[in-house]
Amino acid sequence: MKKIVLFIVFALLLSLSVFAVCEEDAMEHEITDRCIVTCGGYNLDKITDGDLNTCWTGARGHSTVNIDLPEGEKACGMLIEWNKQMKQFECKQFNAEGIVIVSSTDKEYFKNYVTWFDFDENTVRAEIKVYDKTVISDIHVYSTGESNPEIQKWKNPPEKADIMLVVTHQDDEVLWFGGLIPYYGVVEDKNVQLVFVTSCGRNRVQEALNCLWRMGIDTLPEFIGYKDAYIEDREEALKLWGGSSSIESSLVKRIRDFQPEVIVTHDYNGEYGHPQHKLVAQCMVSAAKAAANPNKHKNTVKEFGVWEVKKVYLHLSNTGTIYMDWDTPYEALGMKTPLQVAEEGYQEHKSQLLRYSMESGKIFDNTKFGLVYTTVGEDVNKNDFLENTDSAL
Repeated sequence: MKKIVLFIVFALLLSLSVFAVCEEDAMEHEITDRCIVTCGGYNLDKITDGDLNTCWTGARGHSTVNIDLPEGEKACGMLIEWNKQMKQFECKQFNAEGIVIVSSTDKEYFKNYVTWFDFDENTVRAEIKVYDKTVISDIHVYSTGESNPEIQKWKNPPEKADIMLVVTHQDDEVLWFGGLIPYYGVVEDKNVQLVFVTSCGRNRVQEALNCLWRMGIDTLPEFIGYKDAYIEDREEALKLWGGSSSIESSLVKRIRDFQPEVIVTHDYNGEYGHPQHKLVAQCMVSAAKAAANPNKHKNTVKEFGVWEVKKVYLHLSNTGTIYMDWDTPYEALGMKTPLQVAEEGYQEHKSQLLRYSMESGKIFDNTKFGLVYTTVGEDVNKNDFLENTDSAL
């Protein structure tokens, strides 16, 4: 009798383990190590090793990277991690007969550090043609199967933003703004366009992307790409970024492109006094006013037209002060609060964890903001960035 019971238990455990394996196989997973990735017949190990710091640079003019899938295996898509924001490229997918079945170019994608390509079910080989010494850090190819939420399939930004959050460095988006992104971007399902003024290196960029993905955001942020430096002298700090007019022009371009109802950005005093935080706050307010003027920064009027921002909020401002509630749990966040989700996202900024921490209700209170510019009147409820706008909750 004992032997029969033991046999039944063993059979049940075996069936459960087989089921688990089948479930794992059904989930999308990386198959890059079984693909053949070459350029000119040479294997490109540098871009299949999972290390962002080992890169491959295309030749002057153009180069072609070939990705051959494992024989008899299908792939759902491919993620390319560019070392710098991607330049011109062409991507072609071929079937078993060598016929091009999908063809796309950089014009279809937002110029950023990552690009996701959906594969046709009949694709057996992909070809990436890059130009002007484009640098690739890594290529990741994934199998078909049930969607894997850990795979970062980034989408282009929406045509219009409800809120544009403009920050200086990678990690500022959660340090000083708390639960803004998970609350408005996930709970309220609003279009929150994040703009980073500087790029602090490829690893910091990836930390920011990982942070956003962990918070439930799948639309790409914008990286303007100014140099990060702590320069006390205001004129020298301005000079590093090309002067106030150049900075304002860059910000106006993003406003006219993303068409936000509301802009949220840094404290006039730069939170803990960072000179570049101060510059962003100052230039952002002037840019919001200039974006609606067709005689200002005419180089972007033709491409995007003009746009009137309804409101601008600065962190910690005592002008038109409002306080945001980041401490209410929501079903959309798995019954976590926006602040808890933001704190989890901040854990992806691994290079910064020993230097800074998030604060609510203290000197750098990430719930306190001030309305410093408005075309729609003052806030009444003082608890919603979108109050009095077309995107109001």
